[in-house]
Amino acid sequence: MNDSQDRILIVLAKAVRIVTPSEKEVQRLSLIADDVKKRLQRSFEKLEVKPEIRLGGSYAKGTWLPGTADIDFFLLYPVEYSREKLETEAIGAAKAAVKGYRTNLRFAEHPYVETFVEDARVNLVPCYKVKSGEWQSAADRSPFHTEYIQKHFDDKLRQETRLLKKFVRTTGVYGAEVKVHGFSGYVCEVLTLKLGSFQSVLSCLSNVKGGDVLAIEAYDEDFVRSFKSSIIILDPVDSTRNLGTAISTENLSKLILQSRNFLARPSLAFFEKSRRSGGKKPSKDLLQRILVISFKTGPRSVDVLWGQLYKSLDSLVGKIEFWGFEVLRKRASSNEIDQSAFMFLLRETRISKYQLRKGPDVFRGEDFERYMKKNQKRATVSWLDSEGRVESLFEKEKGANNIFKLMKAVLKNKKTLDSLGLSRAIREEITGFTIQSGAEVIGKSSRNTLWLRNDVISLTDEDEILHATS
Repeated sequence: MNDSQDRILIVLAKAVRIVTPSEKEVQRLSLIADDVKKRLQRSFEKLEVKPEIRLGGSYAKGTWLPGTADIDFFLLYPVEYSREKLETEAIGAAKAAVKGYRTNLRFAEHPYVETFVEDARVNLVPCYKVKSGEWQSAADRSPFHTEYIQKHFDDKLRQETRLLKKFVRTTGVYGAEVKVHGFSGYVCEVLTLKLGSFQSVLSCLSNVKGGDVLAIEAYDEDFVRSFKSSIIILDPVDSTRNLGTAISTENLSKLILQSRNFLARPSLAFFEKSRRSGGKKPSKDLLQRILVISFKTGPRSVDVLWGQLYKSLDSLVGKIEFWGFEVLRKRASSNEIDQSAFMFLLRETRISKYQLRKGPDVFRGEDFERYMKKNQKRATVSWLDSEGRVESLFEKEKGANNIFKLMKAVLKNKKTLDSLGLSRAIREEITGFTIQSGAEVIGKSSRNTLWLRNDVISLTDEDEILHATS
């Protein structure tokens, strides 16, 4: 055993104490799970069709981290039970069961109830009781996931999974929800089972190549070739499902680099709450180059909200670049209650008032004549390039070379607003917009807008993962 391996083992021995729940927590969660199950049984007793109530989540699998347990209850219905009732009657009875607790309606393929009992998150998930492979909804696989992990895990694998989950959390890439596009708890469990230990997972990730396939069970190689994600992690319960689809290339890249960092310089800091240095003050010049569009958003599931925000963000980037501005970094932001924002770090917020357009070449006679007829008077100057194509220089409308003025004008005009490609809900809500620079957001920030301030600053931050812990 070499010195590097010795250091890794010393760090992991200390990290195990961080990631292992106390016996007191185990007992408390057991009481919470028992209480919620009894509440569910009473609530569903009144209905004609009663689901089978089955325990799941990280609590059932014994892989949760202290203070972050997920207690899932799967409400298994016969396949004859209609999808409409699954989304109305079943959800209504589930919400009634946890009346008095803070609840959210969340969405996967269909809605489920999220509630919080003390510091435990409890998910009440209606699904169908089916045979493996005969899925009626995406949630139908989840009880099989719990059963598969329970069957194949021992105490050692549960400990190794907890180390991996904590490492992924501290890296900032934990969670497969729409907002994060990261590594789910189940993905961490599958990786640990596949590779055998926390260190083996990090070694594998350190050397992973784009499109690599990680699988536990047999799979159809021809079918898997159709997957386009940066990493392919096959669900052992359903080898036609790629768990890697939910993981963004950015978050995969972060975990790859962080894995290399840990193996090169192991430290307990990789398992501690925050590794942000907080040393650098945001650049005033960069803050002035950040366009921030903030607006009110109505109540809805956070999963739906983030899906709408990301779709709209991508459309806005395309439009801003079409106007001739260069977007260096982008971000959607929200307090997930009533306020959201889009922010863009631009190379320049004011560009040339001239825009170059390329027209057809002279060999396309009709197209060439049509282009010249349309643009001869509009263009400031036109010429033929070395390939025989006509090029024209146009002067932009007043204010169109200033991103703040241009965006304000576009958002105020219904016709141009409709052309931005925003999701319907965001398009309706953004009409009450406020436009600021990043510097103005920082200057006017308050406790209520801390979320906005932090995300603006993050656009000027360096990715610390690029530098190994010393």
